[in-house]
Amino acid sequence: TGWGQARAVPSVRVALVIGNTRYPAAPLRNAANDAWVMGKLLGEMGFNVVSVRDATRAEMQEAVAKTRAALRGRDGVGLLYFAGHGMQLYWRNYLLPIDAAPENASDVPGQAVEVGAVLDAFRTAGTRMNIVVLDACRDNPFGASASGKGLAPLDAPPGTFLAYATAPGNVAEDGTATEANGLYTRCLIKELQRTDAKVEEVFKRVRLHVRQASNGRQVPWESTSLEDDFVFASGQAARR
Repeated sequence: TGWGQARAVPSVRVALVIGNTRYPAAPLRNAANDAWVMGKLLGEMGFNVVSVRDATRAEMQEAVAKTRAALRGRDGVGLLYFAGHGMQLYWRNYLLPIDAAPENASDVPGQAVEVGAVLDAFRTAGTRMNIVVLDACRDNPFGASASGKGLAPLDAPPGTFLAYATAPGNVAEDGTATEANGLYTRCLIKELQRTDAKVEEVFKRVRLHVRQASNGRQVPWESTSLEDDFVFASGQAARR
């Protein structure tokens, strides 16, 4: 049947961009910078960007609700980008706000934001495509509370593309003091600016560049259930 024609009018695209750096117990170097640059680029590409940096749990939840409202009933594309500390607990992945201080595993659900809750927000808004990018695999400062290193592998729900900065169970590099951004986001920003950048191709090239730049220490990972192509620069989708 070949490729369908790209839709003439780009669909509604809303990006929730979160970057948390100022964790009292274990501050990060580049997460907030990563989120700022990513939000700026996505905005230039036509996304409606909901952005929070160094956010508390309440601020993160408010941003999720705002994103859901912007997407509701518009058959749109929802995107989550998170840079900061993340952790897995019993095969669920949690994004840590700066006010999280779990002392044991039972504290985590009430102090963090589960990735699944964001996907639920997208789904209830009626999105037709979801893209989740988690540069959240840095060393977890609350190791005793986690049930595994890094993030847990998840199968992408229908219509969803999941991208991790490194393979499940591993940790990603935060970048050096002389670099404005972490390795993964630095490579991602470069690839997103290709005018013909389809989502799978973008992350395939990012994986190659990150693996090479880290000498194999960091290998990004993706899971997808997309049935449409998506081109970041134009926001157009083409059914396969």
